[in-house]
Amino acid sequence: MLRAYTEDLSPATRARLLLKTLMFPGTNWVSRDKSRVARMFLQGTPERPVRTLDCGCGNAYFSIEAVRRGSRCLGITIHEWEKRNCEEMRAFRGLSPEALEFRQATLETLAAEPEQNGRYDQVILLDVIEHILDARKALRQIHGLLDEDGLVYITTPDRDWQAHSDRIRVTRYEDGWHVRNGYTFEQLERVLEESGFEPVDRLRFGNLGSTAVTWIQHRIFRSWTDPLTVAFYPLLKLLAVALSPWKDPHTIFVLARKRRAAAPSH
Repeated sequence: MLRAYTEDLSPATRARLLLKTLMFPGTNWVSRDKSRVARMFLQGTPERPVRTLDCGCGNAYFSIEAVRRGSRCLGITIHEWEKRNCEEMRAFRGLSPEALEFRQATLETLAAEPEQNGRYDQVILLDVIEHILDARKALRQIHGLLDEDGLVYITTPDRDWQAHSDRIRVTRYEDGWHVRNGYTFEQLERVLEESGFEPVDRLRFGNLGSTAVTWIQHRIFRSWTDPLTVAFYPLLKLLAVALSPWKDPHTIFVLARKRRAAAPSH
């Protein structure tokens, strides 16, 4: 049920946001596979909510999923327009700013605030690390933001996934595109360990159905991907399900725990 926070949304805006909600986690088809990560988020209670940070909050899907599981969540993005869209979706879903806050900020500026030190029980870092040149620095900043035994959830492209190899895969600078073509499990877990984390779980996401739909989006729909994906959703879903038994992992996921500092020796 929609609550009072929706009162200032126009009928047209509500209709658009309803369609967007029905398409959650979005028209990017590979995101539909990795959305299962949300099932692993920590479960909180009204008396003891889980303190969550969503780095690169996108369309607010994972922030909302964290709140649904008893979190108080802060979502950060470097884009003002993305922040506005997330706040609009928060209003439509009837969530209060106290439960779900969005801020235009970088991980570096957030980590520089003393009051943020050790503040979070879990940090969500989904499809972000491949955009960052100094991954170790970013993970050390997350390490400082996490409370003792806090968890970080990371997804990134599987470096060895070879689909779409005929187009640009990396750029030299942090310009919004990938600065590396993802990671292998071994590479990502090594970077985590060097940054003070203990990897505790890993999963692969992706199958031939997702690859086929993504090929259609990139090669046929092109700049019309969003409206055409909505229009042909039933057919795309049928194709994805029909080809899903054949694995084609496009994404890896690693869950890691903040490692406790070693006790001083006497």
